[in-house]
Amino acid sequence: MNKKSFMKIGIVGGGAAGTYLAIRLKELNPSFSVTIIEKNDKLLKKISVTGNGRCNYANLGETKGKYNNDDFANQILNNLPPKSLIDNFEGYGIHPTQIDNLVYPVSFSAQTVMMMLENRVQQLRIETCLNEEVLDYVNKDNKYIVKTSKAEHVFDALVFTSGGKAYPQLGTNGAVLEILRQHGYQIETLSPSLSPIKTKENTKKISGQRAKAVVSLVRNNQCLYQEDGEVLFKDDGLSGIVILNMSNKINGLTDKNNVELVLDLAKGYQEIKEDCYEQYVHPKIASYLKENNLNIHAVNFSFKSFYDFNIAEVTHGGVSINEINSSLESKKESNLYFAGEVLDVDGICGGFNLMFAFASAETVAKAIKG
Repeated sequence: MNKKSFMKIGIVGGGAAGTYLAIRLKELNPSFSVTIIEKNDKLLKKISVTGNGRCNYANLGETKGKYNNDDFANQILNNLPPKSLIDNFEGYGIHPTQIDNLVYPVSFSAQTVMMMLENRVQQLRIETCLNEEVLDYVNKDNKYIVKTSKAEHVFDALVFTSGGKAYPQLGTNGAVLEILRQHGYQIETLSPSLSPIKTKENTKKISGQRAKAVVSLVRNNQCLYQEDGEVLFKDDGLSGIVILNMSNKINGLTDKNNVELVLDLAKGYQEIKEDCYEQYVHPKIASYLKENNLNIHAVNFSFKSFYDFNIAEVTHGGVSINEINSSLESKKESNLYFAGEVLDVDGICGGFNLMFAFASAETVAKAIKG
C-alpha cells in the first residue's frame, strides 16, 4: 500500500470494531479524514446488549482454544493484548473493574462504554453518516466509490466492519456480506452462535428451571468438550452461558449428526437413588428425570438446531480468512480491509468477541498508518 500523509478512509459499520478503528486511525494519524457509515440512528447499538448490558469488554485469562479459526484469532489478539486495550479504554474514561478474569467498566454499564467512545469520536471530529445504508461499492482508479441510500462517497481506503447476521433488530442483518459475495469474496456459511440450543427431547415441563451442571459435548459416544455452568431449561431446549459456549463448539463441527449434550446435575456426588433426586435438583427437575427414566449424572439431550439469529449473540461464518492477509487487507483489492464480526471468527462468552473486534480494528489502523 502506498502510504500517504493524508488519506480519506471510509468505515462501513459503526459497531465496536468500526468505532474503535475510527478512533485509533485519528489518534495514529490526525491528518487522516475518517468517515463512519452506519445504517442505525446511532453508533455502537449492539454493544448496549453485550454482557447482559454490563459490557464485559476484555478477558485476562487464556485466549487459546476460545475461537473458531483459533490460531488466526490469537495472532490478531497479539496486536492488542488485553492490558493495552484496558489502558486505552482508561484513557477514554472507561475505568476497569474485574470479576475473576472478566473485565467490565466500573459502572457495570454498557452505556458508559458507548458514551465514552462516542465522546472520543466527537473530540477527534470523526465524520459519522447515520441512518445511511451501504448498497454497493466500486473500485475505480485506486479509489473506492461507496453507494449508499443517501449519497456516494469517495475514499482512498475502505474498511468493512459491518458485523454478521446476529441481532438483526440492531441492524446486523447480513446485507453487507451479500454485497461482498457479489464482489467475489468467499463467505463462509452463516450460522447463529452463542445461541440457545433446541433439543429433540421435550423440555416444556421444566421450562424456566435452572440447574448447575457439568455439560459434556458428545458425538458418537466421544466427549469433545466439557464445561461447568448453569443450565436454563426452555420450552424446546437449553440455554445458559455454558450452553451458548456449546453452540460455538458445535458450529466448529463439520458433522453435526449424533451430537448430544450430556448433563451431570449432581457433580461431585456418588451414585444417587431416584427417590433422592429432590435433594440435589429442583423437585420439578427431579420429577422430569424420574418420568423419563433419566440418570441424574448423565441426562442426555440430542442436538436439533440453534435458535435463530434474533436470539444469537454472534455470527459464525463470514468473510473467509483465506481472503485476507495478516494485516486484514483483502488479497483481491488493495486498500480494502475487514475487521470484527464480518470475518469468519467467533469466540465463546467472556469478552472474547469484543476483544477480537478491538484487536482486529487495531491491526487495520496500524496497517493503514504504515
